[in-house]
Amino acid sequence: MRVLVLGAKGQVGSALMARLPRRWPVTGLTRKDVDLLVPGDVAAAIETAQPDVVINAAAWTAVDRAETEATSAHRVNTDAVREIAETSVPLVVSYSTDYVFDGHKESAYKETDMPAPLNVYGMSKLGGERAIARRKGEHLIFRTSWVHAPAHVNFVSTMLRLLAERSRLSVVNDQVGAPTSAALIADSTVLALNRIEDGEPLASGIYNLTASGGCSWYDYARFIHETAREQGQTLDCALEPIAAADYGQAALRPRNSRLDTKKLQRALDVRFPPWQEGVRDTILKSMESANGQPSRSESDAVDALSP
Repeated sequence: MRVLVLGAKGQVGSALMARLPRRWPVTGLTRKDVDLLVPGDVAAAIETAQPDVVINAAAWTAVDRAETEATSAHRVNTDAVREIAETSVPLVVSYSTDYVFDGHKESAYKETDMPAPLNVYGMSKLGGERAIARRKGEHLIFRTSWVHAPAHVNFVSTMLRLLAERSRLSVVNDQVGAPTSAALIADSTVLALNRIEDGEPLASGIYNLTASGGCSWYDYARFIHETAREQGQTLDCALEPIAAADYGQAALRPRNSRLDTKKLQRALDVRFPPWQEGVRDTILKSMESANGQPSRSESDAVDALSP
């Protein structure tokens, strides 16, 4: 099974490259190899590689910037994904987001719930979903949320830095979701591909893929704070909850981002771990590695809230 991974150095892409079985010829392409902003670039790369499976782990994820750079966000998350979908590759795997929903539902969202994105980023990812869903070939769309991984810019790495730098920090407390490790996403993807070899492939369609449970961004930050202190890090920063309306983000976020993952857990015959497990692992590995502490130029607190 020849596998092509797009976005091979991103959070999910890096995890995939580390976990895809060695028995499969795997090609990983980065932004330097294929520019999703350039029409036709990704289709040409796929034509050259001739893979059996394309895993699209590349995306525009700067949620607030998408509000002012909508053309670029749609180009990467919708138009380039449509190019991928229109190729003759037997299987396309792509990742989407909890932000395709408006967050008004009280319980966790199911795959069959009607999307209603609140921001440009969510709209662009929904466009990519629909492009994949229309393809004639096999496809898997994994919706996930609040992705994190060691040695990458995300909420965990940003909180670790800010908690060390500041004496007080306000964090949104009225938006709920499930922090999900790139490792869990990659492992689940590999399990789905293994089913093909076993002659029991998953049916084409959308599957929710997140860690179990849920928390607010404030709860998430408190867990990071407590775990880092347990590991001996001196953090005297005081955390205080704040409403999203008072935070001043450019893009609206859904109040409820929780996703119901029963469909995928049944299909893979697994139980997804609680979100705390993956976050703790990311914290520990980030603290061990200098790469887990991004500089100010690499991130800001707003972009870290992006999935």
